[in-house]
Amino acid sequence: MYFDWQISCSVRKDKFDIVLPKTMRRHDIDMWIIIDKGRGAEPLTEDFGPETSYGNGIIVFSDRGLERIERVVFGGEGGMIDECGAYDDFLDPDLLNQFVKQRDPKKIAVNYSTEKKLVPMEGRHAVDGLSYTDFNNLKNTLGKVYASRLTSAELLISDYRSERVIGEIIEFSKVARTTIRLLQRALSNEVITIGKTTQLDIGWWLEDKREKLNYKRGWQPTVFLSPPNGIEIANTNRVVSAGDLMQIDWGIGKNNYFTDLKRVAYVLDTDETELPSWIETAFNNSIDVRNIIKNNVKPGRTGKEILEQLRSKVREAGYVYTEEESPSDIAGIEVNIGMHSAGNLGHDQGGSIFAIYPTRKKYIVQPNSIISLEFIVFTPVDEWNGNKVPICIEENALITESGIQWLHPPQEKVLLIR
Repeated sequence: MYFDWQISCSVRKDKFDIVLPKTMRRHDIDMWIIIDKGRGAEPLTEDFGPETSYGNGIIVFSDRGLERIERVVFGGEGGMIDECGAYDDFLDPDLLNQFVKQRDPKKIAVNYSTEKKLVPMEGRHAVDGLSYTDFNNLKNTLGKVYASRLTSAELLISDYRSERVIGEIIEFSKVARTTIRLLQRALSNEVITIGKTTQLDIGWWLEDKREKLNYKRGWQPTVFLSPPNGIEIANTNRVVSAGDLMQIDWGIGKNNYFTDLKRVAYVLDTDETELPSWIETAFNNSIDVRNIIKNNVKPGRTGKEILEQLRSKVREAGYVYTEEESPSDIAGIEVNIGMHSAGNLGHDQGGSIFAIYPTRKKYIVQPNSIISLEFIVFTPVDEWNGNKVPICIEENALITESGIQWLHPPQEKVLLIR
């Protein structure tokens, strides 16, 4: 079962009570209108109700100056969204115009993006659920005065999704633990026979286990093999060989929560009985960088500001900071940091500490938000003829007022395959 109605209902009530008032007032939003016409057309459907073929109707949140935000649904099929008890009333859609006039909102948020570039960006669809047709029909329904007060809900959605209540933290952590268990099994002799098992074999094993455990797909597992000449193309029919460095990037989902994690393993060479010192050194460098990140990330600033501080701290520690996700000919140990919002999507819409996200790095990173703590450390080693060993780290963490807290045990040592 991909979706537990009771858990989602409980989380929804807490988000409406605790997070929604803060986020609407932070962005001076008096009313938020979401149109859910079903079949997944609205990306936030599961944030507000169960996904159905016919949709949950028009969901309206109104800030009337009280402690609690008013929540009303117009139309829809009722059923589970009604039974949850998260909404105050269910009204006829024909009453929407009258309802809005009575509340007289000065700023009405609707779900469209302000992004100006045509190039799609992961996670952006979460704020862009309103279709062209529904936007025009909504303006006609509201009339000229209130149609002129429509504005993008982009920042509201980003902050509403980012700040997590305890139920979300618990459910996300469950998915993370399952993800890690499967990754550790995939990077073991349970799955891998040296000289026989291919990258694709490992990926399909993970997909088979995910399906049997009733988790949703985040994306096809990305399996990297790195021999001494560098990172090979992922997900090929190349077999796992002795001396390979292996890394998998993968995420799965349940109850509207999706992970994004990596794990690192080494295939012992024929004359090796334990992890060689050169790869242990490379991995320990990643632990050092991880601690730098963990000790210097707190909410309340933009992702860009946090990233600039991390670059400085990395350089102070003696590393070379790079904006590239591949090694260069520059002498020294190179570090690249790219941490993105996570939670309801592998790459979510919230504030991100990532140079390649020009919009989301401008967002303020909210307290109690989930982040993919992701970075790469390139360590030059003699055993690779001076080439740099890439250690790709990705853990899912919670950014709290006191700093980063793990949502699952992070990887503390390289997994071994014999």
